[in-house]
Amino acid sequence: MRTKVITAVAVVAAIASAALTLLPWVDVSRLGLPIRWNGLGIYIGEYGETYGHLLAGMVNSVPGWIVLIASLAAAAAVLAAARVRALGLVACGCAIVAFVTAVVCLVYPAVLAGDTKNEMGISLVPDRQVLNSGALIAEAAATGVLLASTALLAFRRKSVDSEEDEVFEGD
Repeated sequence: MRTKVITAVAVVAAIASAALTLLPWVDVSRLGLPIRWNGLGIYIGEYGETYGHLLAGMVNSVPGWIVLIASLAAAAAVLAAARVRALGLVACGCAIVAFVTAVVCLVYPAVLAGDTKNEMGISLVPDRQVLNSGALIAEAAATGVLLASTALLAFRRKSVDSEEDEVFEGD
């Protein structure tokens, strides 16, 4: 595959990953309460104007912000890696952070839902039931594509550099 195509895939995956943080990650509407929070910890629901300020910040927003910032940083580093080769490794590192964070949220729902259930009086409900698994699976997939493409770019650029060094040493 050509480097430009892989770069485009990485940037699109990073933008998709950043956009997926705006989807609901914690959703208690299945329990009869029309309350949802996106990955950034912002309440999104029917009564946002009335209760939004009270419910904002009830869920852990740190993982969503980590995914957002790491994804955008990976996209910026991928684009800049054409000029500064070391930024390919930085992009790969940012993609690893985004991917691991998304997977941790999916595997350990308490990372997101933590004290929210206690504050809402639904502490007996399993953490998995308040998690929007579909959005988190999509997030993990997008960050996985971002990770694969940045790793491929970093490896590809490293191998190209090695080949150039061998050509110059042979002279």
